[in-house]
Amino acid sequence: MNTLPTGQTSVIRSAWAPVDERRLFLGEGARFLETGVSPVLDAEQPGTAQHPFVLVDILDGTLYSTTAEPSSGLTLQGSLDAPLGAVAPVRQHSSAPDGRWVAALGKGLALLERSATGELQIVETLGEPAADRSSVPLRMNDAVADPHGRFWAGAMAYDGDAGQGFLLRLDPDGSIHIVLDDLAIPNGPAFSADGATMYLADTPTGWIRRYRVDIATGALDAGEDFIHISEGGPDGMTVDVEDCLWSAVWGASCLHRYSPSGELLERIDVPVRQPTSIALSAAPPYRVMVTSATENLEEPTDHDGRVITAEVSVAGRPAVSWLRSPAQESQANWAGNLTYSSTRLERPRSIDELARLVAESEQVKALGSRHSFSSVADTTGTLIELTAMPQVFTLDAEAGTVTFDAATRYGDLAAALQAEGWALPNMASLPHITVAGSVATGTHGSGDRNPPLASSVRSLDMVLADGSLRTFRRGDADFDGAVVSLGALGVVTTLTLDVVPSFEVRQDIYDGVSWGGVLENFEELTGAAYSVSLFTRWVGEDFGLVWMKSTQEPPAEVLGVTARREDIGLAGGPPEFATEQGGRWGSWDQRLPHFRLDFTPSNGDELQTEYLLPRENAVEGLRRMRALSSEIEPLLLISEIRTMAADDQWMSGASGRETVGFHFTWLQREEEVAALLPRLEEQLLPLGARPHWGKRFATTDIASFYPRVGDFTRLAQELDPKGTFRNAFLNDLLFGAEPREPRN
Repeated sequence: MNTLPTGQTSVIRSAWAPVDERRLFLGEGARFLETGVSPVLDAEQPGTAQHPFVLVDILDGTLYSTTAEPSSGLTLQGSLDAPLGAVAPVRQHSSAPDGRWVAALGKGLALLERSATGELQIVETLGEPAADRSSVPLRMNDAVADPHGRFWAGAMAYDGDAGQGFLLRLDPDGSIHIVLDDLAIPNGPAFSADGATMYLADTPTGWIRRYRVDIATGALDAGEDFIHISEGGPDGMTVDVEDCLWSAVWGASCLHRYSPSGELLERIDVPVRQPTSIALSAAPPYRVMVTSATENLEEPTDHDGRVITAEVSVAGRPAVSWLRSPAQESQANWAGNLTYSSTRLERPRSIDELARLVAESEQVKALGSRHSFSSVADTTGTLIELTAMPQVFTLDAEAGTVTFDAATRYGDLAAALQAEGWALPNMASLPHITVAGSVATGTHGSGDRNPPLASSVRSLDMVLADGSLRTFRRGDADFDGAVVSLGALGVVTTLTLDVVPSFEVRQDIYDGVSWGGVLENFEELTGAAYSVSLFTRWVGEDFGLVWMKSTQEPPAEVLGVTARREDIGLAGGPPEFATEQGGRWGSWDQRLPHFRLDFTPSNGDELQTEYLLPRENAVEGLRRMRALSSEIEPLLLISEIRTMAADDQWMSGASGRETVGFHFTWLQREEEVAALLPRLEEQLLPLGARPHWGKRFATTDIASFYPRVGDFTRLAQELDPKGTFRNAFLNDLLFGAEPREPRN
């Protein structure tokens, strides 16, 4: 039975269950990954749903992944011929881990990756500090990356002799430092959210010690005793979002959860005698995964050696990546078509740290999901990612709002809202993108009565160039200039959006509608459902697909075509990548996006362009693009036509007018696409087309399409007089442009 102080409720919300029936000899290294790892080779089955948890069986040298759902199973990621203590992702060129691991392996540290044939292989040995340090054989043990990208690993004697163990730190430049010695079996370590506090267990002694960490250098102070556990040995640890420390207690069939002050908040019984490590999911629904061991047990009973799981009420933080030489590594966008001009990438852990970074930097740009194909987020100064900032999710049912941190992706926000019975009015087609980045660039969903996504913003908090924090609220004089901000005003830290009660949607696809029917019935067609998308390749007499997302029964026929019963994929992808269709009702979060969150529809290998036309010119725009079909089609993956209501955001593509978006997803043939874009713009710009800020376009004459551009540049000058958040993209298009008369 769990032991709790009087009046408290357990954080464990379900019975414990095994993830897999197999028993591990020495399971360890449980970690939750924000991006996840594929259970199969991408070459065999691209886009397979990711496993968010990993773990190791140390002495077998094996790495496993899992969803951590009951009976979901363990998937072998690979096996090595040396003890594998733990792994952390390696982050270099993208906002997601690059597919490699840094590992506490054998007598030292190594980089691992999965080969094309599926074997886990060593690609680089980083050092073997345990090789010649003692007269007794040593091996690496538990290890973790801290919030600032350093990798910390413990080493121990095979028999656990006191005084033989040590703790090392691997810095981003590849240097290895022994930071603590005279240990027995170091486990953990675990870090606070800001990386300024480290907890380290020495299992046979029963002690967990706490150290202050210099976040600039990684140096430790002398440390202090945090807690002594007498009923067993403290083993693997983790820190949750409430800054509480969890410790597996070897030999005691339990976990302990401590407050930052050292108060035992809960003793949690587990059906394994030797729990070894703990991982908490950072995304709902929240789960805890615990590894265990059969080592030294003559007769394993119950779930000894198994990986077990339960539902919990508190979230964890995702495992941090080792950042290898961030000062020397190039950074690229999601598609890989753009390498950022700066190699300095910072991930602040708090508002204060972010404010200091901004105030001390000459040039700054914040990165979201890196899904912009243009250089709107480029800089020669400091690139900032907010993925390490404290997570925020506050639902105010009475006000009808939700407040969340700026690193939140649409899909994660949607899942959390749906779990509480609430919804967003609309979503973009791709749930993998961040909300903050989407609204800053004017991204939209679809629907005649649905304005772009930025229209749902009630307020936002932003760190300005001087490091101060300012809140912009709907109704403020400059609010409509601060939401679609193009990153030119500051770094957004939190947003508050309008929410509505959850609703259901169905998707129906009508394949084979004619060009003539679309051109003659465009108004009726786009208004026939809550959200309508038209997909075409521009050639032939058949237009392509009508994709309807309906909150009521849809038409039985559209232009003489009945709806398909089978699901389809987009741009050559399999149907499994897409959200369910075929007229099956489902919650809004599973129908409004085109793609599923647990699949990556593509990973680069494409370019995107979009032009936003006044609605009255949409049909003429369709005719003009069709006339260029022979030039467009050879470079095209798919085109999508979407409608949106007008909004009031100064720099939105739908600012002040009902709008139709002409979207082009191209093959990644950079030079050929760049040569084609002026041909498209010759036809579309005279019709009032506004290029999407985050996609590829050719023109530099954009400012004249926005009647409030003067107000926007005035606001930017007031908030950022030194141009900290400007870059070549913004200077060329807005701040360096001569004033011109506004066009339609």
